Amino acid sequence: MKVLEEYYAVRKKNNVKDKGLSASIERKAAPFVNGYFTLAIVGKMSAGKSTFINAFLGNKNILPTGHFQTTCVLTKIEYSEKESIEIIYGDGHKETINGDISGKLGKLVAIEDQYSSLPVNDINKLIIKGWNKSKICDLKIVKGLEATSCREINRQLLEQYIDSHSKSKIAKEVTIKYPLQEDCEGWRIVDTPGVEAVGGIDMETMEFLTTQNEYGSNNVDAIIFLHKGTDNIEDKSINDFVKDVFKSLSEDAKKRIFFVVTNAADDTFQNIEEEYMRKAKALFVEPYGIKEERLIPVDSLMEILYHYAVEEGKDAVSLMKNQNAPDSSWDEKVWKICRSLLRDIRDTLEDANKNINNENLLAMVRDWSNFDKLRKTLNEFVKSEKTNAYNDLIQTIREDIKQCIEHKKNDIALLQKGHQAIESQKNALNNARLDMNNTFKSINRKFSREAVLERFSFIEQRINNHILASDATFKDIQRETINLYDLADEKKNTLFAQMALEFHKFVQVETSKAFFKRPDFEAIEKQATEAATQTKTETRTRTIPGTCCDDHEEYTVNVTDVDNSKKLQTFKNMSVHHIRNAYEKFKKDIIEEVEFYINKVNESLGSSIKTQQEHLKELQNTYKVSSPEQLQEMINTANKEIAVFEQFIKSLEKY
Repeated sequence: MKVLEEYYAVRKKNNVKDKGLSASIERKAAPFVNGYFTLAIVGKMSAGKSTFINAFLGNKNILPTGHFQTTCVLTKIEYSEKESIEIIYGDGHKETINGDISGKLGKLVAIEDQYSSLPVNDINKLIIKGWNKSKICDLKIVKGLEATSCREINRQLLEQYIDSHSKSKIAKEVTIKYPLQEDCEGWRIVDTPGVEAVGGIDMETMEFLTTQNEYGSNNVDAIIFLHKGTDNIEDKSINDFVKDVFKSLSEDAKKRIFFVVTNAADDTFQNIEEEYMRKAKALFVEPYGIKEERLIPVDSLMEILYHYAVEEGKDAVSLMKNQNAPDSSWDEKVWKICRSLLRDIRDTLEDANKNINNENLLAMVRDWSNFDKLRKTLNEFVKSEKTNAYNDLIQTIREDIKQCIEHKKNDIALLQKGHQAIESQKNALNNARLDMNNTFKSINRKFSREAVLERFSFIEQRINNHILASDATFKDIQRETINLYDLADEKKNTLFAQMALEFHKFVQVETSKAFFKRPDFEAIEKQATEAATQTKTETRTRTIPGTCCDDHEEYTVNVTDVDNSKKLQTFKNMSVHHIRNAYEKFKKDIIEEVEFYINKVNESLGSSIKTQQEHLKELQNTYKVSSPEQLQEMINTANKEIAVFEQFIKSLEKY
């Protein structure tokens, strides 16, 4: 990046040792240096994320598709002229596949159907840590996995999975290089494991969306929440997930959200489209401030079909008549859906008195896919973001160079005024250090581990007083749990807002990424019902009609009975177990974040003063041994350096 190279060059040429704003400049320049903006795709397992991404890329076979967990790792797709897949496994070894990659990823990282009920992600983490089968299968560990995933674990299936999945077979990272279409080249697309995927995979997604990268900026530049148009728009799991994500995002990140409804060509969706989109607007646009033009219905299969027909030179009329898939690249079930949609388009054209030909069919296929609108909206966003981000970068560079000029002017003034002026500034720095030390002590007291934990002490109190109350009903437990989580979020946000005010001179405090994972009450109630269900055999008598008189015989039946008292107590215990486990992680993450910022403040206080003190000492020593002529030469040199800086600031106008 030319402006960045020139910035570092001018600082080096003028011997600037103070770091100034260079860390912020590096962070802000990262998207331009990397050459892409990151777009994360988020949705339920059944939302059709992989199909959507394949459609977005124009190739139906890049990512594996299916109705269950297809992968349990984040998959990054980046632009490259040549196709390749790079997989990093749990033992650290890499595998790279070059050439045609269609259909190959699924064979390498997809979760086998027989293990779809296991919390695969959590198990994989333990295997990668080096835990053996006996340690993972310990009763306490299994119970912990069950509590986290809200699923009962089949012990035999768990052992079978561990036996067949060593570190060397578990994928940790997947990166796909692919020659994206021209209007996608500015993106790096990330396929996230599905919401509700067993084993905390949604937690992995949450961490990726809300944590920062090595440059100190957000991992993602934009997020698409995907929702299947044939699913309930009021689905609790996706609504809770969206709510939790929004609570964890910075205000800036919230402006980068899109909400896309898939399967828009399906009859089920089209029959209720107006009502569906009205509800989507009420649920996801208005509460979260998503721009209305970023609520977009699309159909991934229509987009895939369009690209296939155009690129393969297929006639849409002939395709519509094909009962079987046109070639082996198509799944027969998927093709039947496409053919059905083509017939729907034919009927629509007939109703409009239009010719049934290739041109008209493909035009309507493209129209129903609606991907053109999506790409246009995304690329307008990117263009705007790039412009804003670039202007911000240039302004930060300008501010840094102005600081360099002020430092040079200060050096000139000190060299002109002499030893006493330098000594006076050194004393002022010593006083500043004392003040800063007192400031740091105050910060340490206000945000100590004990002080932070005290803010959340109400959690255990509310558990004991409300959720574990002897007269608490199912509704009471759920209501009090939601209140507890909302209050915890409020306390967290207040804490970080206070830190932002206290620390603003030293470090920028971002929105907390700590995530208090909410219980899945539906799954917990299901487990509680199973635990409270008993099947017993009862003997009953029935009448058998006879010719002169009726006869009677006994028979046995299995009767299923749910002990509601036991179900409630189990539900209560499991809910509390989940809350306490989630709180332990939440508490740990909060403390780590607070300590991170406190250490940053300490570093900032120390390095800033130390750099200035060392510079003044060097300046004082130079002054002592230099003649008036030499001092004047130093002043002249500083003035020349100021002129170079000023010329560089002027040159920034061309960027």
